[in-house]
Amino acid sequence: MIWTLIGTLMVGVGAACIVFIAFRALGRPVPGWVLPAAAGAGMLTFHIWSDYAWADRTAAELPDHVVVAERYTSRNMLQPWTYLVPKVDRFAAVDLHQIRRHPEVEEMALAVVHLVTRWYPTVSTQQLYDCASPRRADVGQALDVDAEGRPIDVDWVTLEPDDPIRGVVCAADNERPNGPA
Repeated sequence: MIWTLIGTLMVGVGAACIVFIAFRALGRPVPGWVLPAAAGAGMLTFHIWSDYAWADRTAAELPDHVVVAERYTSRNMLQPWTYLVPKVDRFAAVDLHQIRRHPEVEEMALAVVHLVTRWYPTVSTQQLYDCASPRRADVGQALDVDAEGRPIDVDWVTLEPDDPIRGVVCAADNERPNGPA
């Protein structure tokens, strides 16, 4: 966050310097309002770019085996341009190397889902997905299963049939029932 503030201030100073040099090169006097306006416009433009580009920049730094499954957008009254084009302020990413399947219950997949939100620490959760019906369950480190490999005492959450995270998890490589070799 401090680097964003420093970057915003530096862009403002740089914009004011460019305008100042342009006026000097033209041999014209600089009106008193022009430099603060140029600095403000530069800082606002940088801030808007930073808000809209952070999700793509962050996702580009993820390893190849971590896939962004869903992006969540928001609108903010203090940023009226977000009503025209909502900005992505968080996303969910699935680690394809950590998807696990029980050899006897192929329709169930246990996945690690990373919840990434701007300005907050990333939260990693384990979620169990039923690929045969649209539902998932949040599970802890100890998942109890019966003799057939089916989960015991989990709280299922009903999902939309086209849930993007479930789609990524269930479409993951079925050839590795116990994870990567």
